Amino acid sequence: MGSGGAWLDYDGDGNLDLYLINGSTHDRPAGRGEPNRLYRGDGKGHFTDVTETAGVGDRGWGYGVAVGDYDNDDDPDLFVTNQGANVLYRNNGDGTFTDVTAEAGVGPSPWSTSAAFVDIDGDGNLDLYVANYMESDISKIPRRGDKIAVQGACGYHGIQVFCGPRGRRPEQDQLFRNNGDGTFTDVTQSSGVALATPRYALGVVSGDYDNDGDPDLYVANDSVTNSLWRNNGDGTFTDVGIASLTGLNADGRAQAGMGTDFGDYNGDGWLDLVVTNFAHDLNTVYRNYSGRFFVDESSLAGLGVTNLALSWGAGFHDFDHDGDVDLLIANGHVYPQVDDYDLGTSYRQTNHLFENEAGRFKDVSAKSGPGLRIARSFRGAAFADYDNDGDIDVLLTTLDQPPVLLRNDSPNAGNRLQLALTGTRSNRDGVGTRVMVTTGSVTRIRERKGGGSYLSASDPRIHVGLGAAVRADRIEIRWPSGLVDVLTDVPVNQLIHIREGSSPAPGFEKE
Repeated sequence: MGSGGAWLDYDGDGNLDLYLINGSTHDRPAGRGEPNRLYRGDGKGHFTDVTETAGVGDRGWGYGVAVGDYDNDDDPDLFVTNQGANVLYRNNGDGTFTDVTAEAGVGPSPWSTSAAFVDIDGDGNLDLYVANYMESDISKIPRRGDKIAVQGACGYHGIQVFCGPRGRRPEQDQLFRNNGDGTFTDVTQSSGVALATPRYALGVVSGDYDNDGDPDLYVANDSVTNSLWRNNGDGTFTDVGIASLTGLNADGRAQAGMGTDFGDYNGDGWLDLVVTNFAHDLNTVYRNYSGRFFVDESSLAGLGVTNLALSWGAGFHDFDHDGDVDLLIANGHVYPQVDDYDLGTSYRQTNHLFENEAGRFKDVSAKSGPGLRIARSFRGAAFADYDNDGDIDVLLTTLDQPPVLLRNDSPNAGNRLQLALTGTRSNRDGVGTRVMVTTGSVTRIRERKGGGSYLSASDPRIHVGLGAAVRADRIEIRWPSGLVDVLTDVPVNQLIHIREGSSPAPGFEKE
């Protein structure tokens, strides 16, 4: 399973900091493992461990992390998912955090994986979606000779391995509505996201796939049908995974969903999807057809080379600033035993970087530097411009080894813009904001998403590559509140701070 990491500016100095989740083992129960770690960044590529002074060294059996300013006080808070009780850390604004899990009402959980802060009802407060996996009682793991083990849950290509999820009971995901007073209410049932038969959830991301102005949710599930939760605009959701053709692959088969992300890879103004899957299967790209349905175009998009890898974290990002989103996927097997057999795969694997060429992905991993030739059992992928040089870097977490930080030094990269959003009527983080950047006849869309990838949280700033363009003719920012801000004739290669509904400035207007 592994664990993830998160980028955030916890102290408001303009530099991204890094929070890393530590897992555990069955012989080292929760509370006795290594603590999670917070590293303060200086914006120049150096980090200092500030875990103890910040007070965020949770020792639970950690998996994932979500970042969001749930109390709208202008600093990012942390939500940590565990096998057991989850933890909500409120940022005190002075370099320290306070564990407010109990008073906030978000602690009880079985075995949580990914999570996403997102304003589901447009009230200006970030709500919280928690993806849950399965029951966490270790004593209920199927053993060799058990009926479920004999049926295949504990075997892989004839090899005896640690039992998979089908040997245990899946747990219901949870949705918590933010009450705006520091507390949350569990609305899992009333919102409609409670399934009659729960699923083994691993990844979650928010995005307005149907362009109706409210955030929808996609959940990647292990070994069973994935869920696409369409926001009905009244605080409820409908699962349209099957109806939208995103619940199964093109063969009508459930895959082993791990990580996921939304992104407009073909530039048509509609958010598409990527879902990572198990070894000997394709990672899946679903093309969005005008918000009505999706089509599995994995092979057509060029992802056939991934069929031997076991994949986890993933992200649509424009790594070379040519104007379209590329795709990076983190790989690594779950069974060390595969190295002893001729299965065409290995425990430690290299990652995949795909360059977007007119809506088709070309594998450029081999020529993209030594960092992409490192072989480990990778898991989470958190994307960010950690060194403030304008391009997207990536932090990759691993199983049983230190994380890997890959700095982007792409040669001949194009121009770009970055936008740091601050909501006023909308949630402070601007989650759910749609940004449209026009140069000439081309308009590129980006969205401030909640969640995404696998167990991780990425740079909160919007990043847009512009190729050879030297100015953005128009930048339109559509906030969740319905307010629209517009910037015109904007020079490239800068970070722009945008406050929702702020007074007009040179090159800036409101609609």
